[in-house]
Amino acid sequence: MTEIDSAKTFPRFKLNRRQLMTGIAGAGVAGAVTGFPSILRAQPAQMTFPNSGGALEEAFKKAYIEPYSAKSGIQIMTAPYMDMARVKAMVENNAVDVDVLDIDATEAATLAREGLLEPIDYDMIDKSHLLPEATREHYVLVDVAAYVMAWNTKSFNQTTRPKTWAEYFDAAGKPGQRSLWKLAAQTMEAAAMGGGQARGKLYPIDLDLAFKSLDRIKPNLTWWSSGAQSAQLLIDGEVDLGTSWNGRLFKAKGDGAAIDYTFDNALYVCDALVIPKGAKNKKQAMEFIATFLDAQNQAVFSKTIPYGPVNTKAFELLTTEERGKLPNSPENGKTAVFQDFDYWASSGAAIFDRFNKWLVG
Repeated sequence: MTEIDSAKTFPRFKLNRRQLMTGIAGAGVAGAVTGFPSILRAQPAQMTFPNSGGALEEAFKKAYIEPYSAKSGIQIMTAPYMDMARVKAMVENNAVDVDVLDIDATEAATLAREGLLEPIDYDMIDKSHLLPEATREHYVLVDVAAYVMAWNTKSFNQTTRPKTWAEYFDAAGKPGQRSLWKLAAQTMEAAAMGGGQARGKLYPIDLDLAFKSLDRIKPNLTWWSSGAQSAQLLIDGEVDLGTSWNGRLFKAKGDGAAIDYTFDNALYVCDALVIPKGAKNKKQAMEFIATFLDAQNQAVFSKTIPYGPVNTKAFELLTTEERGKLPNSPENGKTAVFQDFDYWASSGAAIFDRFNKWLVG
């Protein structure tokens, strides 16, 4: 995937896990002719939905875009991912020409902090079964992915692999080369837990503790900068232990690669849906978002791509085998923690600055 540059918002602050995971692809989906009674009058013929593309967009089409178009008669035109700088310029120049954005939740929190998003109308969106972490004033989470510990099965197995981040950051106790994302976000959380910070009290991150953890494994550390690279390092045996996102490892493991991973102590990272301030079709955009949060549609999505739903009722529509593939299922979610997106929106610039100085130090 192509990494976006959010430097205009945070100096040296680059983060978009989804683009690193799936790549960019744009396509359109034609809609059917029936409609919601509430939007039959003066409804737009089409709406535009920028997103990360690739496998994620295909899952969005099947689970959400096609059902919405069939009900509303509105054609959804997908478009390449919009980074924060483009959203900011679009809103400030009163030139909003998109309706709903799929965006990394940390970026959504940043845009909300800068006053660039419309508030979410929860009178139009049923949040009774949504995860409490999912419902924010200006954005709503739509799925749950995981930043996980992984290993090459020629080096470790389920018995010998690290069970905690403290063991992952213990190169003496678990010898071998390991990898981390060359980015402060997510890596700092893992390093802090590796130093002993409790996952239930992970924020604010104890930065001194995190950097001590990084210092300990620096001689045994390989950095990765894309989701594909994170998986390939493990597949090729260039690292014995690695970090990655579950979506990157799922297919490779299924195809027989010598890798495995665990949801134990995972860090949940999410996509969010937002409406840029000044969007012309706010009512329809809210109804489009509501389609994403329907339990049945969320179950279809999680069957298509191994990311968990934010509507807890969706789990009831999945088999035990299907739930076993998802980061936040009742079976897998007992020791995980959600990334604090608002923390990164408020504190990210200073943390990235310190992290980047450590890299070259």
